[in-house]
Amino acid sequence: MMKFFNILIFISIVHFSCEQEKIPTNLEFEQKVFYNIFPKLVDLTYYDLRLIPPPPPPSDYLEEKGYDVKKDYKKAYDDWKKSDDYLQRYKAWERERDSIVNDNALIYIAFSDSIAGFDKEDMFELLNHFKNEKLIIDSKNLDFNTGFKVDFNKLKSNNKKLRFKPVSSFPEGSEIWNDKYDLAGVLSFSRILFDKTKSYGVLNAGFMKGRLNGGGLRIFIKKNKKGTWIIDEIKEIWIS
Repeated sequence: MMKFFNILIFISIVHFSCEQEKIPTNLEFEQKVFYNIFPKLVDLTYYDLRLIPPPPPPSDYLEEKGYDVKKDYKKAYDDWKKSDDYLQRYKAWERERDSIVNDNALIYIAFSDSIAGFDKEDMFELLNHFKNEKLIIDSKNLDFNTGFKVDFNKLKSNNKKLRFKPVSSFPEGSEIWNDKYDLAGVLSFSRILFDKTKSYGVLNAGFMKGRLNGGGLRIFIKKNKKGTWIIDEIKEIWIS
């Protein structure tokens, strides 16, 4: 009986130890959330510039077509939009857009090799954004210098054409925009700053589409009643 009792105690200890090992660290929890919401984050930050309708033509183009832009550009532009010239140009763009949508060509984005650091300002932004929830942030245990290496096998996207490559595989500086690399952009994220209950969070995103063409976002996330992480709001914080 004593031997049987000892076996039960041993099994209980092992079971308890296994349960303890299953509890993720703060960084492991953060990584799990990050990879889980990554497809949603990409939907927010990336868009194919080729699919955007062409901008209004310059004034000299409308003048060449006989429209009085000096008197009223808006009226000249509105009148031009009723012309065959506009219709032909728009249909040409539609054909190009449809061709892009229907092709199987992959789209490559350079992505940070690691996710590192918080922005201290985000502590106040998180508290202010969810002020009705009266959040608490364990600021004493925040490590602003550490991060984690990105597992590119876990970077999924709702856009089946997208592929992510480590930014370290490209040259530093503006050389990354050399046409031979055929990049759609460079994407980066900060670490996620959570409240003490790990039910609310904030992170920053940056997406560059060229040397002087990009923007940054602050993204607020929260866990809904079903336990699913969702995007609560995004705010533009810089543009170039």
